[in-house]
Amino acid sequence: MGAAPRQGPCVRSRDAALPPLGRRSRHGDRKCPPGHAHRGRTAVRDHPIPSATHRGPRTMTHGTVFADTASESSDPTLVGHKFARQAQLRAAGYNVPEFVCVPVDAFDRAMETARPDIPEAPVGGSPDELAEWAEKAAAAVLRVGVPESLTNALLSRFDHLAGDAGVVAVRSCAVPLTSDTEQDGEDSAADPFAGLGRSFLSVGRAELPDALAACWASAFTPEGVLYRARRGADPTATRMAVGVQRLVPATASFVAFSRDPRGGRNAEESLIAAAYGLGEGVAQEQADVDHFTVHVATGAVVPQLVRKERQVVAGPTGGTVLADVPGELADRPVLDDRTARAVADLALALERHFDMPQDIEGAVTEDGEIHLVQARPAVVAAAPRDRRELHWSNGNISESYAGHTSMLTFSVASELYAVGFEEFYRSMGVPERTLRARRYELRRMLGYVDGRVYMRLESWYRLHSGMRAFIGLKHKWEKAVVTVDSSVTVPAPSGPRRMAVRAREIPAAGVRRLLNPRRMRAFFAWWDDRRDGLPDPETRSPGQLVQDYRELWADVALYWGRTLVANTHVIAELDLAERLMRRWAPDANRGVLNGMLCDGPVNRSVLALRSLLTLADTVGGHAEALAAVFGDDRTHEEHDDTDVWRRLAGGAFGDDLAAMATAHVKRYGDRGLHDLKLETTVVSQRPQMLLPQLRPVITSGRSTQDSAREERRARREAESELRTHCAGPLRLALLRLLFWSLRRNLFIRENARFCRTELFGASRRMIRSLGRHLVDAGRLDSVDDVNDLTVEEILGAYEGGAATVGLRELAAVRAKARAASLRRADPPNIFATDADLPLDVALESSGSTRGTPGSTLTGLASSGGVVRGRARVVTEPDVDPESCRDRILIARETDPGWMFLMLVAKGLVAERGTVLSHMAITGRIFGVPTVVAVHGVVDRVPDGALIEVDGDRGTITVLDETTAEDAS
Repeated sequence: MGAAPRQGPCVRSRDAALPPLGRRSRHGDRKCPPGHAHRGRTAVRDHPIPSATHRGPRTMTHGTVFADTASESSDPTLVGHKFARQAQLRAAGYNVPEFVCVPVDAFDRAMETARPDIPEAPVGGSPDELAEWAEKAAAAVLRVGVPESLTNALLSRFDHLAGDAGVVAVRSCAVPLTSDTEQDGEDSAADPFAGLGRSFLSVGRAELPDALAACWASAFTPEGVLYRARRGADPTATRMAVGVQRLVPATASFVAFSRDPRGGRNAEESLIAAAYGLGEGVAQEQADVDHFTVHVATGAVVPQLVRKERQVVAGPTGGTVLADVPGELADRPVLDDRTARAVADLALALERHFDMPQDIEGAVTEDGEIHLVQARPAVVAAAPRDRRELHWSNGNISESYAGHTSMLTFSVASELYAVGFEEFYRSMGVPERTLRARRYELRRMLGYVDGRVYMRLESWYRLHSGMRAFIGLKHKWEKAVVTVDSSVTVPAPSGPRRMAVRAREIPAAGVRRLLNPRRMRAFFAWWDDRRDGLPDPETRSPGQLVQDYRELWADVALYWGRTLVANTHVIAELDLAERLMRRWAPDANRGVLNGMLCDGPVNRSVLALRSLLTLADTVGGHAEALAAVFGDDRTHEEHDDTDVWRRLAGGAFGDDLAAMATAHVKRYGDRGLHDLKLETTVVSQRPQMLLPQLRPVITSGRSTQDSAREERRARREAESELRTHCAGPLRLALLRLLFWSLRRNLFIRENARFCRTELFGASRRMIRSLGRHLVDAGRLDSVDDVNDLTVEEILGAYEGGAATVGLRELAAVRAKARAASLRRADPPNIFATDADLPLDVALESSGSTRGTPGSTLTGLASSGGVVRGRARVVTEPDVDPESCRDRILIARETDPGWMFLMLVAKGLVAERGTVLSHMAITGRIFGVPTVVAVHGVVDRVPDGALIEVDGDRGTITVLDETTAEDAS
């Protein structure tokens, strides 16, 4: 772009000698911005540049060349649209480098001489045949060369154009056959394709004739011939004009679009791609390129920068070469904001001039002056249709279904959400008629997004809006569940109607709050009986297993909805507590709220933990059992664990210890890492997995008394802080009452979640037993194949409600898709897709950057305290807990199965979650500084980095190794 020729996919001269024409393996265009469509597609028409009416080639002498000021230089039938536009823009006062044109007549005369040596064109031939013909035609033109009279005419202009640099740019442009043909030529509105002819930068006097001949011969580049054939034009019917132009000594070059060619929401922005050096770096993707968007209305500049290491510069003996970018420029924007705005203004001025969006090329010299080298109609995206969006969030659902999740788990989870929420809405007073009308939404509350489970927010909002209480709860629910305010709107009743809705809802909500604890006690009693009454799947036939599964889930549909009511109470009460604390105790420590949630009723998850702590304490006090659990070599191989468990459960270390261990497995064995994912193996399936859980607990020295004492301490400190900063006994009493209710509802909610773990554990055992029967029947290769089937497909194999053949093949297809999705990054936590496109097509991705010393990330303060230490970044929890000891655990999300890692960590950080998530609750139980909802923390904090976690302020700071105090 220095003289800024349009490079397109053309071969460039990098040396004094010009390369011969031949096939090229690459058909790339200029460096395009992310998402930009190739410009070789349909463009819109502009107003034609004024030109003389002319049909067919004109007869001229070989010595004729046109200065850019000549009237002929504005005639596209003589010089092509590229040079005609430049001539018109120079005449209009734009800063276009001076040039002269060799009109197409000279090419026609050369062709008359070369034609006897050009074989007959294989019109309609294969791509290989056309390419072979193109090479022979180009070679014939090169043999003809440039007449002496034309060479002399060009050389007489050379010194003036070359100036002190002694070099020029030589560029070609295809010319239409006639003025009324459909084939309007390169850079026309009908055909603004990238120049398929050759162009050369930094051409010296001696190389000028060869450069001109090479431009003529490029009428027959293989890619140009194939391009014309693809567009339905005569692949052989091309004529070439050539321009010789002053070479701009560019320090930077650019391509700019007056309107972002991606269209849609980007239509109000100009887009610029810029690189240091000559324009060939941008056009041929040789240099490192910065991108800039400039808002048309406001002039706001948004850069997208890369580190620049390569640029294209003029070679010492002609042509162009790659060179290093000076170190001081590598991280600096190629264009400052002022220059970027000036380039955008230039593109917009040309848009107004031609009355359509423009694609321009230019160069910036050392003094900051902008030179316009080329303007063409921009190839723009089709006019966007009105986009209907679907919004997706994994919010706190990622606690249950983190990362990649099997098709089996998704199908069972979808069923639970459908039947559970139907009963929940009924409990919340949603009319039966409304439920019937929206029942289909229940089946799409969850979406399977590239193997990950997401909430389809439109369905959630439509269903939730049926509850009278939801208008007031929307923002609170979004904060607790979605984790951000959503752009999804919910119709709100008018003022008088809203008051009437509230008048009915307030007493109904009061009744629900009063009755819910008693209803949940009845539910827990029912579930305990139902769970204990389930037969052992290993003793059941396939038909009986199918019946057992159906009957269990029929009961779930009747009763499970009430477990969801307590969560609405938690969300509302937590929001009220936060607002009252800000109003009545604004100076209180931020950790007061978290402390007031401690020392509540002991829920089933805490009982499971205390059972493990008690078992660990007992093993630790038994020398022989302790030696067996750890082993002499401390390697803990799986076969050793199996043998140790057999001895432990068999009474080798005493009947009391055996009874305690087997009782723990029976009662709490379904709780584990990712225990709601049916593809996960839990302790109830393989009891020997209990031993790796015991070891870090034993070495940590924690006891049930320690955890209870820590909770009581946190609660006492919070109570004291509250008394100090909350003025008035009535306010203090109201806050205490509110926190008491919140602790009670958290107790109910956590117990319900534990019951859900047991439900999935029972379902897992039944489904895997059916899988073994299907393997025995020759329908599956492995029991694990059930993970790639839906539960209805598995049951349908016996019931006839789904395909009963091809299960093996179906599982294999899904396994292949699963393997591919595992290699892809997780989608963002919340994003939108086009509702009118298949989800896999519409899915968008997000990137992240690494944290650097001194950078601070902010999340949600969840458990108070400040701690410094080494980061332990864990994306999957199946790591040795000892690797997390005295480290700060960083994860995308956690579930109760991460407890064994959290027990030995000195700080906890999660990318997702809320103050009510498992990590937040665990941090409060053990008094460990905890921050959740830290966007991108897994990708931005390197494993092993020295960091500081402030659980009161909700910050994570990456510390400088040389100045930070080591926390080891």
